[in-house]
Amino acid sequence: MINIETLFFTVVNRGKANAILHKAQECGAQGGTILLGEGTVQSKVLEKMGLTEIHKEILLISASEKLSDKLHDVLNETFMFYKSNKGIAFTIPFKRWQLHTSKYEEKSPSIDDIASYYCIITVVDKGRGKACMKAARTAGARGGTLIHGRGAGIPTDFYFPLVIEPQKDVMMLITTKDNVTPIRERIFSDLELGKAGNGIIFTLPISRASGLFENRSEESKGGTV
Repeated sequence: MINIETLFFTVVNRGKANAILHKAQECGAQGGTILLGEGTVQSKVLEKMGLTEIHKEILLISASEKLSDKLHDVLNETFMFYKSNKGIAFTIPFKRWQLHTSKYEEKSPSIDDIASYYCIITVVDKGRGKACMKAARTAGARGGTLIHGRGAGIPTDFYFPLVIEPQKDVMMLITTKDNVTPIRERIFSDLELGKAGNGIIFTLPISRASGLFENRSEESKGGTV
């Protein structure tokens, strides 16, 4: 049984996720979930051709830290994430939210102290995903992945003020630590997420990433790419 300490993500072009999942299972993964999405392309040439969206697949695998590191090493080499447009992989840790068993236990460094990249996730009504991406780009984002989903109904006395509608756009984007606050605030402001029912936004730290080319650098460990 795998000790689940992280959630390992890959985002690749449509048709690639099954091969990645099979390789991940050879590394020890017990399974995964594949979601369909659309990658947003920022190119004037492609916009003129009407090709501003690329079909994507998002693979999610629950893993231990050791398995997550192995997946980065093996998948990055096998599927060449270190080359542009081959796909990306990133790990979101769970350990930060675990409670210490003793008040005398030495506190380990927070992931926020070492993370150089963050994942911003915004959930809005269907059709507002592109407005979300437009706001993000205005604040410096390079692109993102749009996932179409359905919300689950909730009772009227539920404590959370957001009423979940059946069809949703989920925008997922990766950005540097320096840009995460201005991008999040711009999305929150432009889409008026402070109003009940307009959507939610949250950020998650990334402990390791492969295939990000913000600075055209090599894949690295420990949150710096």
